[in-house]
Amino acid sequence: MKSYTIREPDDAQARVIEQAFPRLADLPDALRRKAVVAWHSMVASSGYTTLDEVPFSSGCPDRLVDHINDVVEAGLALADVAARRWNLTVDRTRLLAILLLHDLDKPLLSVGTREDHHSTPVAARIPHGVLAALMLAELGIEEDIVAAVVTHATHASLRGPEPEVLILHYADLFAADHLISQTSRMPFFRMCK
Repeated sequence: MKSYTIREPDDAQARVIEQAFPRLADLPDALRRKAVVAWHSMVASSGYTTLDEVPFSSGCPDRLVDHINDVVEAGLALADVAARRWNLTVDRTRLLAILLLHDLDKPLLSVGTREDHHSTPVAARIPHGVLAALMLAELGIEEDIVAAVVTHATHASLRGPEPEVLILHYADLFAADHLISQTSRMPFFRMCK
């Protein structure tokens, strides 16, 4: 049995997603629509009623929405520095899609309130990123975006060489460590040896 069902949002539901993630407006229409359908479908398939209820991570009462938006802004800032300082060519559309979709499967990986939530059974058998990648592929999202999403987690054994993947990695960890450092958990930057 599949863990998610693709569901088309009505206009009001689509507006909720677009308001939650303002940078969706910067994507081309077809890609923006697929991203909206993906986010709506994941939340509708989860134990959460609204996107606003989805927590960032275990032990962090912060919203996933805030984390995603922080990753987007940090990633775009890193892309600007890389282009200006290193003449690095970054596909901003691809980067923005990757930043917006990297944690798409998190609604399926936990259940409960932001203050008191725990992992779902699916989280014990499917690594973070996989369900998101499956849905994105099913929606016809480009393979390079799908590959970045499926391999972005810190435990992933493979990452692509594209600059967008590098930028996602550091933007995600930077935003995650900001939230984690406010808890009793060890931030990622303190785990590096």
